[in-house]
Amino acid sequence: MPKIIKILTIFLIFAANMKRKVLFPLLVGLLLTLGGACSRQTEPPVTTAADTTAVDTAELILRVRKTSRLYTAEYRVHKIVTHEDVRQLSATVLGKKYDTRLPLGDRKVAIPIDVTLRAYVDFSTFSERQVERSADGRHLHVTLPDPRVVVTSSRVDHAETKQFVDILRSDYSDEELADFTAQGVHAILLQVPELGILETARQSAAATLIPLFAQMGYEEENILVTFRKEFNSKDLPFYFDGRMEQLKTLVSTDR
Repeated sequence: MPKIIKILTIFLIFAANMKRKVLFPLLVGLLLTLGGACSRQTEPPVTTAADTTAVDTAELILRVRKTSRLYTAEYRVHKIVTHEDVRQLSATVLGKKYDTRLPLGDRKVAIPIDVTLRAYVDFSTFSERQVERSADGRHLHVTLPDPRVVVTSSRVDHAETKQFVDILRSDYSDEELADFTAQGVHAILLQVPELGILETARQSAAATLIPLFAQMGYEEENILVTFRKEFNSKDLPFYFDGRMEQLKTLVSTDR
């Protein structure tokens, strides 16, 4: 704008000494020049589709990361852990092996346990690699981080624990009972995919994120939220938040 004022001032000085026939063409040329300058100054910056997508993705990732660790499901599982210890006498007669169950040598135990599992999704490492858009930008596909399952509590019902021990055998030791209980918790963890807790975690995460994406302009029916795969018992190292050797310490010994 200061340049325009300066040009007008110079023009007025010269115009005072010019004839009208010469002045009119100069005035027209000056107006065209100033009009072009003003249009260039007020012209908004050009924003490409790629720039819009990059900004949109960055905002989406930032919003998702703010959810941090999202606990999405909690299951309480009751299980009776059983173990049978049978003594047998093994012998080989004329090249044939025989196993004979000894009388008064059996031991059996039934241990009721209650295990609480919580599933969560950790968005702290969420990135653009987990976001896909359609070419027209209307459809959004978000791949969630792998779900994690943590054992928040484990309790043995000692009052209902039953041992059946023959007179020639001793009772199970506390160490043995703890081992059986840990095996029971491990068996429950292997059943997690069948229990449905991971699918519940996905649905809960989607219920939290889809309204967030809708606020950014996406239609809810155009938003897809999935895990990277269908999990099964072989994926226990991926979804269990802990180590197998910790299972024994997770079990409460309150009587």
